[in-house]
Amino acid sequence: MTDENIIVIYKDMPDGLENYPIVLNSCLSFEQKRISTQHEIEHIERGDYDDIQNVDILEYYRHNIKNLS
Repeated sequence: MTDENIIVIYKDMPDGLENYPIVLNSCLSFEQKRISTQHEIEHIERGDYDDIQNVDILEYYRHNIKNLS
């Protein structure tokens, strides 16, 4: 990985609100954007961003639970 692979975006966010910005690659298809947005919303609804677990563990858990239902 090189520095060219990393994009950092700084954006002022409103004070006093819980914000969960979702940033998607504009090169994705409409369907990929829809799926990715829903995926991130599910993380927000589950409280994953408040969890201190490793992101790989959260992703593994989320995808395996979803496959069981």
